[in-house]
Amino acid sequence: MLHIRDDAFRQLGDTNLKDMKIQGGAPAFTVDPPDSTYAPDGHTWTFAPCDPSGCKPGQDDKVAMRITGTFTVPCYLDKPGCPAGSRFHYARGAELPSQLPGNTYTARYVCKVPRASLNGPPQTGNRPAVYGHGLLGNPNTEINQDQLSDMMFEHHFVYCATRWIGMSDEDIPNAVGVLQDLSGFPTIADRLQQGMLAALFLARLEIHPGGFASNPAFQVNGQPVIDTAPGRAYYDGNSQGGIMGGAVTAIAPDWDRAVLGVPGMNYSTLLQRSVDFNKYATILYAAYPDTLDRQLYLSMLQMLWDRGEADGYAHHMTSDPLPNTPRHEVLMQVAFGDHQVANVAAEVEARTIGAALYVPTLDPGRTNERRPWYAIPRIKSYPYAGSAYVLFDSGPVRAGGLGTPAAPLANVPPSVGQDPHELPRRTVQGREQKSAFLSPGGRVIRACGDKPCYSGGWTGK
Repeated sequence: MLHIRDDAFRQLGDTNLKDMKIQGGAPAFTVDPPDSTYAPDGHTWTFAPCDPSGCKPGQDDKVAMRITGTFTVPCYLDKPGCPAGSRFHYARGAELPSQLPGNTYTARYVCKVPRASLNGPPQTGNRPAVYGHGLLGNPNTEINQDQLSDMMFEHHFVYCATRWIGMSDEDIPNAVGVLQDLSGFPTIADRLQQGMLAALFLARLEIHPGGFASNPAFQVNGQPVIDTAPGRAYYDGNSQGGIMGGAVTAIAPDWDRAVLGVPGMNYSTLLQRSVDFNKYATILYAAYPDTLDRQLYLSMLQMLWDRGEADGYAHHMTSDPLPNTPRHEVLMQVAFGDHQVANVAAEVEARTIGAALYVPTLDPGRTNERRPWYAIPRIKSYPYAGSAYVLFDSGPVRAGGLGTPAAPLANVPPSVGQDPHELPRRTVQGREQKSAFLSPGGRVIRACGDKPCYSGGWTGK
């Protein structure tokens, strides 16, 4: 991963990635023609203003612009264009991957720009952020979520996203095939690293003066909608975007602060503790019926997966950065009792990266562990300078199907109560905490006051 990163940025003209200074050119990119769905007049990239009676399709009172297009990334996989199912290309006798002559990957991006006020004109001078989407998804649907519109509008961010190739919607057929024959797993692990490179190139486009800001689509009356002056971007991802976000942050040259929403690491631990794996497990278990064999195979796969997810990068994610890489700080926002990403996997990550625990953490009696948050230091005062681990609690199971208990201690997914996986990112306090952290010299603030951080309408009463 470091080799292909350094080689790709060398092609742009930047060989010193540790100094967080932009050198060389911007990646090549295109902007799609206006989409009539979002630009009813056919000549602009703006959403139509909402009517007094409320927003209708093609209208939005918080988001003003939606811009899509492509950008070009050097491809280090063994098939032209880096399609699903390809793996690293190695020249004869080589130990590091290389490009087939002229091979590139054409990545797609989508960016959204907030309004300056409710139903007002586009906001200019927003902070640039790369967004990481969820499991086997795509950015075009997830970036439309209300929680991202709220974050952009309330705190003046432009969010841009691209596919996590290797584990995106277009990789599902290959993933199903791999579950039936695990010898094909390098096609997932290798393509994930190519996807990480694409995320780094997207960040460079957001902050390079010759990148997005130079194109009229990203300008209003000649003023860029993205503030490139600080010369840095930020990262915000959830679920798979939180897991992969830890890996890509550890190698990122253009952001030094990242928010990992509902994250964890070590997929071999995560899989059988996630409700998301249930439908895929039926495929794997039919091909590999012996339960002991499965544990062995998952452990073996992790040795390759380490190259394409946070587990292989955690020791260098914050302190002790990798070669030619700046230091980073990380804010982990975790859903207590998460049904999709096990809390135990997030705690292992917090201990490994040196994140400190947000206090107060939970109300008494909420955890079933005898020594909760073992070896994770507590934050003593706020605002806190450093990486942090924050739990959001949707409360005990109660009427209406709300709330969730602590996750079971066995190697099974939680299944009781409401899945709180989506809730931290949807809280006002969570967004305030993210905004305070994602800024030059940002800090972890005590966004929830003198109580634990609650979500899903729970108030602790």
